[in-house]
Amino acid sequence: MKFPVSKIKISREWIALGFILLIAILFRAYALDRLPPGLFGDEAVEGLDALDVLAGNWQIWFHAHLGREPIFVYLVALAYAAFGVSALATRFPAILAGIVTIPIAYWFTREWAHEIFSAERARRIALLVAALLAISFWHIQMSRDAHRDILLPLVQAIGYAFLWRAFRTREWKLFAAAGAVLGLALYTYSPGRFVGVFVALFIVGEFFLARATTARAFALEFNWRGVMLAAVCALIVMLPLGIYFAQNPAQFSRRFDSVSILGANDPLAALTASIAGNLAMFALPDAGYQSRHYNLPGKPVFDLFLAPFFLIGVIISLMRFKRAQYRFLILWFAVMLVPAFLTADMIPKGVRDLGVMPGVFIFPALAMDELFARVEVKPIQPQRAVRAFIASAITASALLTAYDYFFAWANLSDLPHAFDQEYVDVSQFVRQQPANSALYISAEVYRHPTFMLLGKQIPTSKYFERATRGRELDARRALIANANDVNARYIFLRGYAPSDAWLARVAVSSAPLELREHFSSFNLARLVPPKHTTDLVFNPYLKLVGYTRFADQPRGLALDWQVLALPDDRVDMQTRAMFFDSRNQLITDSAHQFSVPPMEWNRGDEIVEWYETDAVENAAQFSIQLQRNESKWTSPTIPLK
Repeated sequence: MKFPVSKIKISREWIALGFILLIAILFRAYALDRLPPGLFGDEAVEGLDALDVLAGNWQIWFHAHLGREPIFVYLVALAYAAFGVSALATRFPAILAGIVTIPIAYWFTREWAHEIFSAERARRIALLVAALLAISFWHIQMSRDAHRDILLPLVQAIGYAFLWRAFRTREWKLFAAAGAVLGLALYTYSPGRFVGVFVALFIVGEFFLARATTARAFALEFNWRGVMLAAVCALIVMLPLGIYFAQNPAQFSRRFDSVSILGANDPLAALTASIAGNLAMFALPDAGYQSRHYNLPGKPVFDLFLAPFFLIGVIISLMRFKRAQYRFLILWFAVMLVPAFLTADMIPKGVRDLGVMPGVFIFPALAMDELFARVEVKPIQPQRAVRAFIASAITASALLTAYDYFFAWANLSDLPHAFDQEYVDVSQFVRQQPANSALYISAEVYRHPTFMLLGKQIPTSKYFERATRGRELDARRALIANANDVNARYIFLRGYAPSDAWLARVAVSSAPLELREHFSSFNLARLVPPKHTTDLVFNPYLKLVGYTRFADQPRGLALDWQVLALPDDRVDMQTRAMFFDSRNQLITDSAHQFSVPPMEWNRGDEIVEWYETDAVENAAQFSIQLQRNESKWTSPTIPLK
């Protein structure tokens, strides 16, 4: 039995696409239990907002971290509802979006290429685009991180596939679908705001070309009613967020204002540097995005095996600029780089360049296809040589990507810290403790998003409410306890524990210090009472109940406080210790932020805070000054015994 040639080609096409998809899945799903490590704070913020969604606080715009578009947050909420709160569940929507983008990119490319190439070449270019996207380090990295920006290439690919099919078939429902999907770009990531700008510029450009006598033959023929329908559908989809921005204009520009080139000393120089840097990241060695969160620092988008094809593809597109499809491609690349061009916080800024996907992969695919096309009329040997050459380039790039991600990037020495692995470990430890145990945490970042998500599972709306369990402090200078505590345990992240000398002076342990990779834990039996009692009240919140002077090394003064009242806001307390000689002359002073934030206090808490200073050797008396907002309170001088 013989099968038609067309069916054989189609089956080969689907087999090839299936193989490419399998490679894409392996790159995006392998070793997800350990790579990336931890859960970066920026990822955790998405999860905190998702907890709000699960609590019924549905929003069209999320305010945390300079504002966030909503679609990814809702997808994370669905993942939590299905799998529970975890680092992997937080990343699951990005992984899925990254994988789905591969076949969608294939579909889009076929629609884009349908009228300018034969069916066979259109399929070949589409398969090449899918393959290049599947092995792209850039796309793999973004697919494995919990960031909303990964949704933008997917939404664009779907929308543009509908759009080009609508241009060809003139079907109204396809125009409506294209407009509705592209309207969703506004809800994915801030550069998505430029999708409408790009499409509008392209349509307007084609409109004027169609009316220019000399260029009319090169203009794309539109069903203008269909285009208007697409525009209306896009506007309807964008309207809710548009209304929100109209009512809250500061939210629209809040993120841009924090990173804009307009804030630079020389905006023009900043713009020039940004344009050069963001263009160089595509092909020049060591010119890639420097952030280890999103890239192997310096790795360009296209490595040495693919960069020549990319550059040749750009030249081919410019040479064929008379065709609407190439104008679309070049304009897409130019407009969707503008969000990165206009910012200067990091150059290049790979996450803001993500809007050029998946179209940017058409450039190298065009160069590869052109090689294929030039040898198709040649004898079989040159054809095989070209196939082997291109297959070798793609395979070499894939192997390099695998090495760069799973070995070079995975073994960066500071990668666990960069992805906040310590906060994930502490969170797991906290979740394992008995429900009635009192927990105190000392860490580099107060209320770190990763700990708040995985350790405490506190939604954004309750992020700054008064702590109950898992209270935080800077244990390098203070400890806190309460008479009602049961099995009180301190957790000190590496570098944020009290010194052994001070810990022995102010606290009595009920168990030895437990050491882990990223933290240590300490069971507190009680605080050591002060040697001298004072019972001094000179402010509305804290009573100084005693102090202890330490003349041996390390010299210093420990102050014992009792919490009398709780502030209504979360403004920190500033403290200053002043040391005087017997003639009441100031010897020195020591000022810092009070080591236990007021939002961590409970009435009746005992707080011991110490000042390490040699001044106690010669000082005869001291005074303490406390300040919150504009209120300042100073104690009388106290004899230093």
